[in-house]
Formats: sequence, C-alpha cells, structure tokens
Amino acid sequence: MKRVIDAVLLLAGAGMILLAAGPEGFVGHWKSDPGTPTMTRDLALDGKVVVMTEHIPGRNGGPETIMIRKYPTDGSTATMDQGFWAGATATGKMEGNVLTVDTTQANGTKWHDVWALSEDGKHYTDEMSSTPPPGGAPGGDRGGKGGRGRGSNKFSYSKE
Repeated sequence: MKRVIDAVLLLAGAGMILLAAGPEGFVGHWKSDPGTPTMTRDLALDGKVVVMTEHIPGRNGGPETIMIRKYPTDGSTATMDQGFWAGATATGKMEGNVLTVDTTQANGTKWHDVWALSEDGKHYTDEMSSTPPPGGAPGGDRGGKGGRGRGSNKFSYSKE
C-alpha cells in the first residue's frame, strides 16, 4: 500500500511540474523583481499564444504606458495590431519551461526573447535582445542598449 501511495504522490508532483512547464505556467499577474525596471505584466493564454499586457509607470507624473504583445508557444506566427508592436510578427516555441520568441517589428527591428519559468512556477526571467534594421533607424529602447545597435537585457518577475 505504501508503494501505491508513494507512486501516486510522485505522479502528482510530476504533473504539477509539467503544468508549470507548459505555457499555462506563465498565465497570471507578474510584478518586476528588484533590480528590474518597475512594471507589471498580465499574461493570458489565447489558444497557443501568450498575450502580454505590460503596464509601465509614467515618468515624472506622466501617464502609464500599456504595451500588448503576443508570444506564440507552438512554432506558429502571430501578428500584432496595436500600439508600439502594431505590424510586428512573432514566431515562438515552448520547450519544457523555456519559451523562445523571435519578433520583427514593422520597421525591421528584430527582438529575441527567452523566457525561463522556474520549477515552482512563481518566477520567470526574460532575456531580451534587439537588432536594429540594416541601415535603418534603431528600434525601441527597453531600458538597455537596444536603441543604439545590438542590445540585451535580462528582466525578472514574480507571480503575485
């Protein structure tokens, strides 16, 4: 009987890890960790696409900025149609607890994101890099070197 109970507990624990490892593990309200620019992210799943609504506080009393971005998880491509990301296309794939997405903005700026979800599903990191279009204007600067050539940043978030 003890072996049966141990086996059931082992399978239940493995199931929780697998659940946290899929795109469902990213769903929720996330707050930036200390050392990361202050912002929150609401992540929802629309089919096989993680939809991020990012809330960035205004500077010097200015209004909050909201960015909506799509992160496919199954190798497909999604097109964005709002705000900063309007006209961008993203192709992404989830493997285990890591989501890798390549996005090209309408102006040709390329972004590469790697999200890694912790085993407990309570934290994730976003390693992001950008490359401006050849001979074109640089893309958006996300708090790092992205606005002047190739840049990269690493952000971390905790689930609230």
